Amino acid sequence: MRKVYKNRNEEAVSPVIATILMVAITVVLAAVLYVMVIGMGGGGGATAPAGSVTFDKVSNSTCKVIFGAFSPVPAPMDVKFILTPNTGTVIEYTFPNAPTAAQTTMNPTTAVYYDNNYQGNAINSGDTLTINNLAPGMGYTLTIFHYDSDSLCSLVGTNTFTMPA
Repeated sequence: MRKVYKNRNEEAVSPVIATILMVAITVVLAAVLYVMVIGMGGGGGATAPAGSVTFDKVSNSTCKVIFGAFSPVPAPMDVKFILTPNTGTVIEYTFPNAPTAAQTTMNPTTAVYYDNNYQGNAINSGDTLTINNLAPGMGYTLTIFHYDSDSLCSLVGTNTFTMPA
């Protein structure tokens, strides 16, 4: 006796459905890659301020830092001033509660921040940071760290000065 076999269609998925699945997988992979590239969907956080400073050597041991315009404008309590001498210990100044004038002491120096153009407790053009008890003849570098953006502020021009002997 002879067995009769039916011709079976052994395709698992039709070509149309296979094409739709391949396109869907490609779109999902592209979306995952896009999210990874833009930083897991984050907004990027705060932008570090950029601005300028000038230095007025009041005496051989006192320097007044005069702030220019910053953008975006930071508050004094949102930054840390870092003074690095050519030799010696790095000195950091923070002002957790900066009203119109705030003082902080970091041995052996003292720094006083003056908000001369009080506009909502922000570092504005004309505000000053007076640093006392600096070493005569010593060179210093000033950098400003912005807490919100977790990065250094960009300073236009020079950020170094040398005290007179």
